[in-house]
Amino acid sequence: MTTEKLHIIITGESGKGRTFLINRKRLHTIISVGTFSIVLLCIITITGCYHWRQNSTLKHKIARMTQADNCASRHIEEELAQTKAELTRIRLQHLKIIDSYETRIADLQHKQDKLYAGSINRLAEQSKIIKTLMEQIGIKLEVDEDPGHSGGLYIDPNVKTGSELIDTTDRYLAALQQLPLARPMNTRITSRYGARIDPINHRKAFHAGIDFKGRTGDKVHATGGGIVRRSSYNHGGFGNCIVIDHGKGYQTLYAHLSKRLVKVGDKVNRGQVIGLVGNTGRSTGSHLHYEVHHNKKTIDPMKFLRIAKLLSKK
Repeated sequence: MTTEKLHIIITGESGKGRTFLINRKRLHTIISVGTFSIVLLCIITITGCYHWRQNSTLKHKIARMTQADNCASRHIEEELAQTKAELTRIRLQHLKIIDSYETRIADLQHKQDKLYAGSINRLAEQSKIIKTLMEQIGIKLEVDEDPGHSGGLYIDPNVKTGSELIDTTDRYLAALQQLPLARPMNTRITSRYGARIDPINHRKAFHAGIDFKGRTGDKVHATGGGIVRRSSYNHGGFGNCIVIDHGKGYQTLYAHLSKRLVKVGDKVNRGQVIGLVGNTGRSTGSHLHYEVHHNKKTIDPMKFLRIAKLLSKK
């Protein structure tokens, strides 16, 4: 018969011992509890070690991530600062460029204004000179004013505009271009307008033009623009002659030509070659007889030649 109690005897070197009486069920319970406690403690220890290791790994990861984030943040901040500095530099550079261009534009505008003002002043002076010359000749520009067929912007009459001067000067120049204000030849004048001794009968006579010395075949130029009214041989003494109508009652005559190069109805311009010097008609040698007529009366061509000389210097 098994006993429910367990005897435990502990002896020493002296021979004496002690006896402990323990209930088997209680001992079994103690052992079970102790074993469970040890196992639980081992599990807790292992679990704790695992979690400690995981926590340590996580801390290292967080530290690395934090370090990486800090590096990235510093890099972004540095790049942002560099970008802002570059943007500021570019803005300043652009502002300098814009400022330089604005300064250049203002300078060019100032120069243009000065040039324009100078041109207007010169144009005004030239217009006055041309007007004076035309008044000396006796020419007045006429404009057929018709309020029923006109218009345009209102401009203060006290303001002199460049376009007004240009228009006035253009009209003067157009009129001058038609008038006989040039030399038909660049040679010496051998006989002037007015009273003289006739070279053939040696009597006192009136010379209605001027004579230019020349050689047969030398070129004769129109002294103004106009329409050829006559190009024929004149048996009254002019020989081969040409008459050009310049408008406003003015005509020029070119006589003693060896050859005529234009025909009636031709439109000629100032300086155009219209014939060649000759010795035809009542003549003592090769030369050009040149006349200026106004309203069918001869006038001294020298006045026009003097004006032509003044215009050639402008």
